[in-house]
Amino acid sequence: MNTDHSFFKPTGKSSLQSYFEKLYNAKNVILVHNTFTTKADIKYANLKSAIGNQQLFWCLCINANLYIEDAIPPIDLLLKNNCTIVLGTDSLASNRSLNLLDEMKNIQKHFPDISTQQLLQWATINGTKALQMDDMFGSFEKGKGPGINFINKIENEKISPLSTCTRLV
Repeated sequence: MNTDHSFFKPTGKSSLQSYFEKLYNAKNVILVHNTFTTKADIKYANLKSAIGNQQLFWCLCINANLYIEDAIPPIDLLLKNNCTIVLGTDSLASNRSLNLLDEMKNIQKHFPDISTQQLLQWATINGTKALQMDDMFGSFEKGKGPGINFINKIENEKISPLSTCTRLV
């Protein structure tokens, strides 16, 4: 393509460690996909976000990850390092659905020890905190306008492949 990329100077570090400091002025940082994230990356991002007084969120879009590269992020590593996780869907360019319930189903399929309660937290209050909308949505509190969804076909307190969601409010 004859593209001039002589300006690019490799850092010898991971992409996260090479570019994270460019996000220094952000109040919240949402890291998306994370399929190549290592323990060193997590420690680095946690340290840098603490120094910058930033809230750091790790967004999982497992169906997009599987669609694009047939890989999943190291969710167990994120959990072991007390990362704040949120759920996303990416877009229809890389996902068959924009439904968070489908994301939760696939996470529980690959990580059966993750509780439904934890998945719901990732999909609700954590997401609204990441988007700085938790004063309006994400939990049942006076002054907030939460939506209420009913998830049916829960089996042994787990979302099943047959679970569906109906919006109540």
